[in-house]
Amino acid sequence: MQPALDTSELKYAAESLARIDPALRGILNRHGVPPLWKRPATFATLVRVLLEQQVSLVSAKATYRRLLTACHGRVTAERVLELGHDGLRELGVTRQKSRYASALATEVHQRNFLIGRLRYLSDDEARQEITKQLGFGIWSADVFLLLALARPDVIPLGDLALVKGMHELDGGDYQEINALLKRAEMWRPYRGVATRMIWQLYLGNRNRLDEMTN
Repeated sequence: MQPALDTSELKYAAESLARIDPALRGILNRHGVPPLWKRPATFATLVRVLLEQQVSLVSAKATYRRLLTACHGRVTAERVLELGHDGLRELGVTRQKSRYASALATEVHQRNFLIGRLRYLSDDEARQEITKQLGFGIWSADVFLLLALARPDVIPLGDLALVKGMHELDGGDYQEINALLKRAEMWRPYRGVATRMIWQLYLGNRNRLDEMTN
């Protein structure tokens, strides 16, 4: 099984990052150690990440809660397949995301995609397995690696909150991936923890820290 963050390592990593990066030290001093935002490494979490693509966390959470109710409290591949495209659309899931969720449910139900196996794979290997699924790109894979597998060194490229938060961190322009990666290089092997700290800054600046809670 690959290494995963726990609360003690998260605290150690955040304090280590604060020692080498004054900008991150400011976040730690202002907000403290970031929460260990954690989701189960399940089909349901992959569906939730799918719903979060290109929409606000609040909007995605509302849609997911409707789905959770329709699935009688447990979002599984079988229950999503029972709902079908029409059932998903009635819950407010877009046509495209309904297609992606149904495709994922089929792959999981037929055991072509074994989500439980991901925890044993390296970051790159797990990312490759997730991005083989219809509708799942690098951002979706990295968010799953960060929040479900608690990987310490994953940085979610293309994450809008990360890009804006990094600008708020030090005033730099990080819309270009190379600029973002160059700035993040000093954070290895805890780029995932730095990401959590920057999300903490971004949400804290907007009084929205509670959006990351379940």
